Amino acid sequence: MTTPKKTVLNRKVVLGAIAISAIGLFYLLVLLNGLSYNQSMTITPKANLTVIAGPQIPTLDMSQLSSATPTISVDAQLTNGNGFRSGSYVQITGTGSNGLRIRNNPGTNAEINFVANESEVFQVIGGPIVLDNFTWWQLSTPYDQNRQGWAAAEYLIAVTQ
Repeated sequence: MTTPKKTVLNRKVVLGAIAISAIGLFYLLVLLNGLSYNQSMTITPKANLTVIAGPQIPTLDMSQLSSATPTISVDAQLTNGNGFRSGSYVQITGTGSNGLRIRNNPGTNAEINFVANESEVFQVIGGPIVLDNFTWWQLSTPYDQNRQGWAAAEYLIAVTQ
């Protein structure tokens, strides 16, 4: 019988294999690090959002309020053909969704200041002036004195509070 021959590894071969493995491992780590770096560059950072609760809005106890609500009623004495008087309140009526053109002077050719809405309430501050087959009254809103002008009486009714 022959005995098997013992093979001895060459020391240079072993060291070469270790060196090649180390270099391969190094390149593998560099490659993986580069990939993760590229991915981190493409991810857009997200802002941290902190929600701060606002103060609570106080609620009113409606039972303490008066249940009587003011109603606007037509004053027959003022609308019987005599017209309106200065200081009285009038309401826009008969214009539908078009509104009433409030003009800077009496007359249908006068410049339009603004368009008043149907059912809007104004205070009479001047007039009457008859011009262009209309009776014109100078009106002003009770809440804004800059919102004033002239309107035809045909589209106004007197109101009381």
